[in-house]
Amino acid sequence: MNFKIYKTDLINKIMIFQLAWILFYGLAYSYYPSIAVFTYIPDILNIILIICSFERTKYGIKIRYLGIAMFVGYAFLSILWGDMNMYFIVASFRRYVTAMIVYFVSTEYITEKYLNKGINLFLFALGIDVFATGYQNLVLKLHPDFCNGIFGTYGYNNAMQGMFCSIISAIAMVYYIDKKWSKFKMIYALGTSCVICAFSEIKAFYILIITLFVIVLLFRCNNSKLRKKISSFIVIGVLLLYIAYKILERVFPENLATFFDLSHYMLYEKYGAHGGAGRLNNIQYIYNDVFKKNIFETLIGQGLGSVENEFVYTIGKLFVSFGVIGVMLLLGWVLYLFFKCMKKAKESSENLIEAVILVMIVISSFLWNSLFTQMTYIIFWLLGINNINLSVMQAKGNGELK
Repeated sequence: MNFKIYKTDLINKIMIFQLAWILFYGLAYSYYPSIAVFTYIPDILNIILIICSFERTKYGIKIRYLGIAMFVGYAFLSILWGDMNMYFIVASFRRYVTAMIVYFVSTEYITEKYLNKGINLFLFALGIDVFATGYQNLVLKLHPDFCNGIFGTYGYNNAMQGMFCSIISAIAMVYYIDKKWSKFKMIYALGTSCVICAFSEIKAFYILIITLFVIVLLFRCNNSKLRKKISSFIVIGVLLLYIAYKILERVFPENLATFFDLSHYMLYEKYGAHGGAGRLNNIQYIYNDVFKKNIFETLIGQGLGSVENEFVYTIGKLFVSFGVIGVMLLLGWVLYLFFKCMKKAKESSENLIEAVILVMIVISSFLWNSLFTQMTYIIFWLLGINNINLSVMQAKGNGELK
């Protein structure tokens, strides 16, 4: 076998193994805590990936890599004005470095064959996830915050559960409309995601997928046949949302009532009458109560360290640690990739999926803490798929992805 082909296969197999590890580690750890000694296996594999792909760096630094590298570099620099808590510095910085490595390697090496393997792995995991989540909720009677299916019961992992289901739903929407997936496959992906998030009480998921659907619609609703396909998709989507609603109504009636009452919802998202950094007031709270309206501190943040542990959502963690400069560096990179994908989104399913995921990254930063967690491997792996450049027209001629 040609050495370059062998190396590409090896790199892709390592990344698929990392994805599988991240998807099933949480559930395994819930029952066998002793496997915690293997937590850093994906990090060790990152080192191997860098060694294997080092020769690609000789082609020069591309803007898409420079953007994330600048953010990671700034995060490292911010250690100088942080609290020097080494545990939190290492724990957080390894996620930022992981994001950069996985994105670079995925963009340079991912192939159609391994993209399909990865997505099929997600679908397999989704099937296990729906049974695990239902069992945790209905049989074990766990609090919904700990009904996290394959992501385990040992901590608050609703964010990873919600992000995973959102990613699968986005892929299902695009591939179904672009005729790469059958109706059955789409219903399986969306249906199980809706049920999982109902059992886990992840209400934000339903708002997010409606937003994502509108984005997909803007790029794909351009002829009568497609409009009919989208109409059937809407009917199926409404039915699935109704089923999820009935599950929520039966399992979490009080929380569902709060969700549909604007005043109660806003109070809930601000962490109640006592105040705090809720979804709706993260930045305001940090600016007023943490930075004390200090302009310099608002610009640079309080540095990488333990301070981020005081906040729940990604936007709060980033803003308090890196200030306006750090947030804008990351947002600038995301926007650059988004506009780059938009240019080819009408012809390429993969570019549209990436564009949708980039929108999801921004929105979910205010909803959850998922971007720089174990989900980093999945999110940044998918951000490299636009390089495959599989056109919609080719897919229509060749049939579904196998």
